[in-house]
Amino acid sequence: MEWSIYRNFVLMYDEVYDAMVNAKVATELAEPIWVNEKQEESKENEKFGRKATHLLVKPDYVIFVDECGCNTSQEGDGAVGGERKIVTRGTVPKESAATNSTHFTLLGFTAATGEPVMCAVIIAAKTLRPEVITGLDIFAPVEGVEEDDDFYEKNTGAGKMYPCGPTCTYRGKEVPCLVCNTENGSITSDLLKMFLEKLDSFDLFPRGEDGVKPFLLLDGHGSRLELPFLQYINDPTHEWVVCIGVPYGTSYWQVGDSAEQNGSYKMALTKSKRELVLKKQRSCINNP
Repeated sequence: MEWSIYRNFVLMYDEVYDAMVNAKVATELAEPIWVNEKQEESKENEKFGRKATHLLVKPDYVIFVDECGCNTSQEGDGAVGGERKIVTRGTVPKESAATNSTHFTLLGFTAATGEPVMCAVIIAAKTLRPEVITGLDIFAPVEGVEEDDDFYEKNTGAGKMYPCGPTCTYRGKEVPCLVCNTENGSITSDLLKMFLEKLDSFDLFPRGEDGVKPFLLLDGHGSRLELPFLQYINDPTHEWVVCIGVPYGTSYWQVGDSAEQNGSYKMALTKSKRELVLKKQRSCINNP
């Protein structure tokens, strides 16, 4: 059942566009015009979407983020893309699977330019072991011994013992994956504040004399309405302009919340878990 109506979406976009103008990441046009995908004025037969009332002038200051809940267990993963398995008539396919359940939430921060800005992972745990933060590839080659002063440095990075999460390169700066924890693996106001602090620590969105501020579009999760986050975004030394979109309709407007994107991610995760279990089996390593 759809709880949102068209008028709510119109009001939402009106407010979002006004906030973008206030943040100086967009400008309002005197008259609506047809534009192409590059925001260049075009003829109606070359148009992209509806007539534009605003143009983004600082798309690299416009950030979207969406959460996706996941689990390390393979129970309930299902088939990938309608795949089928060949088995004896009257039987069901059987294969080894990891059943240890650890919930985690993945967040992808994306700019309006289409570029990834930062990846964040929230794991359901009271504490985090170092190898959980960095990841541990038991199949990777190891350089040196743990007693070496540079052991960790030599063995950290893609394809190594401690691969770490995906690093994004944005505006010429490398932004590492941020791994943290809560008891239920869900986002909190403190964590949301920490994520923005991390982005600001790289000076990705300088606040200069031109008055441009980073703009962030979020859904209506309760963490957006609590004090730690609200205090941070309203601090004049690192102000953010934040809008909250229409609830019960995020699949229509939230970047990263489409069925196609979520489905692609879930299928890729399912394949990765299968490959890991199969690799352990072939290496005669028992799953923990």
